[in-house]
Amino acid sequence: MSDSDTTSPFLPLPDGIVISSVRTAPTELVVHIACRLPWATCPLCQQPSERVHGSYGRRVADLPCGGRRVILALTVRKFVCSTPTCPRQIFTERLPDLVQSYARMTNRLRDALVALGLATSAEVSERLAPSLGMLVSAPTLLRRLRAVACPPPQSVRILGVDDWGATRSYICSCKNSRKEGLTWGSAPSALPG
Repeated sequence: MSDSDTTSPFLPLPDGIVISSVRTAPTELVVHIACRLPWATCPLCQQPSERVHGSYGRRVADLPCGGRRVILALTVRKFVCSTPTCPRQIFTERLPDLVQSYARMTNRLRDALVALGLATSAEVSERLAPSLGMLVSAPTLLRRLRAVACPPPQSVRILGVDDWGATRSYICSCKNSRKEGLTWGSAPSALPG
C-alpha cells in the first residue's frame, strides 16, 4: 500500500473509514484503518463535535481473506462534547456500521458466525471455523445464537395428534383407528396391550 490513505474493493468499509496500511503474515492480515470524518456525534446528547481529545488503538477480528485471519487495527478518536449541559464530557467516536461498542469482532464476522452456528451447532462450528479462517469458542457462539431474534410464530393451519404433545393414554394406533370411530375418551381402550 502507498503512504496515502486508500479504500479497497476487497475490504469494503463504511464511508469515511480508510485503510492507512496493511501488514501481511502467513496466517494473518492486519489492516490499519481510521475514520477520517471531521466530526463525531455524542451518544448522549446527539450533538456533533469537532474537538478531538485524543485517540487510541483497538483491534477487532473481521471476515477472513484468502484463508488468512483478518484483524482490523482501528485508530479510534475521542472527542470533547460541545454541549455544556451534557453529562458526558468526553466520548469515543462510534462506528456502528462496522463494529459495535466494546465488540471484538466486526458485524459481518458476527453475522457469518451466527449463520454457521445456525446451520450446524456451536461445537461443530468451533471445530470448523479455524479451517475457514475464523476463530470462535462454543460458549461465545452460543451467546451470539441466543441473541438472535426468532421470527414470530405463524398461525397453525393443520394440527395433528402428535402435535398436541399428549401422553401415552391419548395416542392411538392408525390400524385400530380405522376399525372403529375413536373419541378422546375411547382412545385408551384402542391401545394395544
